[in-house]
Amino acid sequence: YEFTCVSSATASKLTGAANIARPLDPNAPLSSLPVGRTITPGSSTQEIFFTVAGTRITITPADSLNDVLGKITAAGISAIYNAATDQIDLVKGGGGPMSLGASNDTSNFLQALRLSSGTSPVVSSTRLSSPRLSGPIDLANLKDWPPVTVPPYNGSDSIIINGVEVEYNSATHSIQDVLNRINSSSAGVTATFDLASGRFLLTNKLTGNVGISVEDGMGAGGLAAAMGLTTGTSLTSGADAVFSMNGGGNLTSRSNTLDESVHGITGLSVTANSVGTQTVTVGSDTTAAKGAINDFISRYNAVQNAIERYTKVTVDGDKVSSAVLAGSRELASISRDLRRILITNGTDEIGAPLEGTVKRLSDMGVGFSGIENTISITNSTTLDTRLASNAEDVIKYFATADNGLVARMDTMLERLVSSSSTTPGTFQVQTDSISKQNKSLDKQIEEFERRLESQRSLLESSFIAMERAQSGFQQQSAYLAKTFSGNSK
Repeated sequence: YEFTCVSSATASKLTGAANIARPLDPNAPLSSLPVGRTITPGSSTQEIFFTVAGTRITITPADSLNDVLGKITAAGISAIYNAATDQIDLVKGGGGPMSLGASNDTSNFLQALRLSSGTSPVVSSTRLSSPRLSGPIDLANLKDWPPVTVPPYNGSDSIIINGVEVEYNSATHSIQDVLNRINSSSAGVTATFDLASGRFLLTNKLTGNVGISVEDGMGAGGLAAAMGLTTGTSLTSGADAVFSMNGGGNLTSRSNTLDESVHGITGLSVTANSVGTQTVTVGSDTTAAKGAINDFISRYNAVQNAIERYTKVTVDGDKVSSAVLAGSRELASISRDLRRILITNGTDEIGAPLEGTVKRLSDMGVGFSGIENTISITNSTTLDTRLASNAEDVIKYFATADNGLVARMDTMLERLVSSSSTTPGTFQVQTDSISKQNKSLDKQIEEFERRLESQRSLLESSFIAMERAQSGFQQQSAYLAKTFSGNSK
C-alpha cells in the first residue's frame, strides 16, 4: 500500500486570558514577589549583586523591590515599577545605550524582572506579576480571587472541562494541585502555565480538529474565570491528518495513526511520522503461530515420554526390570488415544470431513518420529506454507467447535480428570479409591497401635509384679540366712 501524508494531525490548544495576576507590591520583600521564579536572596556571608551600567547593586535579605530600585536610581539610572503596565522602567539621563548585567553577577534579579541591555529607556520584556502555583489558591495572587459572593464562599467548588468535573478546595489546594487533577482526569487535556506569556494553557491530549470547553462549577468559586479560562481566551483548533492511499483521493484522520476505521483495510494500522509518500508492505507474521505449534509438540512429547518412562519394562540378560506403573492399562490407553487423535482426520461443526489443505497434523508437516509416540516437524517448508497461505485451514483444524483438535483433546482429558460427582473421570475414580484404601489402612494402623499399647501396658504391669515378687523372695532369703546362720547343728 502506498500512503501519502499530505499534512499531519495536530492538537487543539486553548490559550487563557492574560493579565490575570494582581500588580506587584513594590514594598514587599523580594523573596515574596510573585514573578514566577525565585530571586536570588541576599546573604550575610556572601555579597549578592547584579550590575547596572558598570555599578554593582547589592541585595540584602531585607530589601524590597523599591529598595533595590532606589539603589539603581542612586547609581544614575532612574528605576521605577509601573503598576499600570506591570513592568520595570529604566531611564538613563541623556539616553543612549544601557548595559545591564555582567558575567560575574551573583543575583538573577535582572533575569527575574525580565530586564536586558538596550537603548534607554529599557522596560521589562513582559508583564511581571504571576500567579503563585504553590500554596493555597486563596493566596495565589489571582486578580479576581477570592470571589465576592453572597452567601460567603466556603472554599469548595469545581471546574468543568469537556464535561468532566474537577473539584478543588481553595483553602487546602494549590493551583498546581488543580493542574495535576485536570491532567489526571478523563477531561482529555493537559493543563500548564506559560510563564513567558503569563497565561494558562489547555492542550488536547489527542490530535484532531476538536474543541475544548471550560466552565465553572455550580458553586460560587469562579476559579476558571479567575485563571482566565472562560473569557478572553483564544482557541487554536487542531487539524486532522490528511492522507491518500494508492494514489486515490484525500482521506482524513483525527490521529496520525491511520487504522482501518479511516482507510478501511482490516487489521492494518500505520503511523504517519512525516509528510510524504511511503510504501507499506503487509505480510503474514507466522512467528507466534509457529511458536505455539512448537510448544504443543514439546508438551505432547513430554506426556508421551512420561508414560514411556513410568511403564517401561527393560530386559538385561536374565534380569527383567519394570517401572513403577508398568502394569497400568490406563496409561497405555492414554498413549494410544493421544496418538489416534493426531492421525485421525478432523471434521467440521456438523461432523463432516474438513475441506481444505489441512485435515490432519501431517498435512502441516508435523508427524510421528518413526514407530515412536513422539512427534516433530518433519517438513518445515510445508509448515511455513500452511501458516502463511492456508491460515484459515490451520485454524479450522485446531479450533473448530466440538470437533477441532483442541476440542477432541479437551474431551479426552475431561474423561480423565473430571471431578464431577455424577460422572467423575478415570483419575478421579482411582484417586477416590486410593483415598478410601488409605483411610482403611489408617484405621487398621490405629487399631494395631491401640492393641500394641494395651499389650505393652500389660507386659509392663507383669514385669513390675515379677520384680516385686523377686524382691520379696530376696528379702525372705536374706532373713532366713541371717536367722539360721548360727544354728548349724
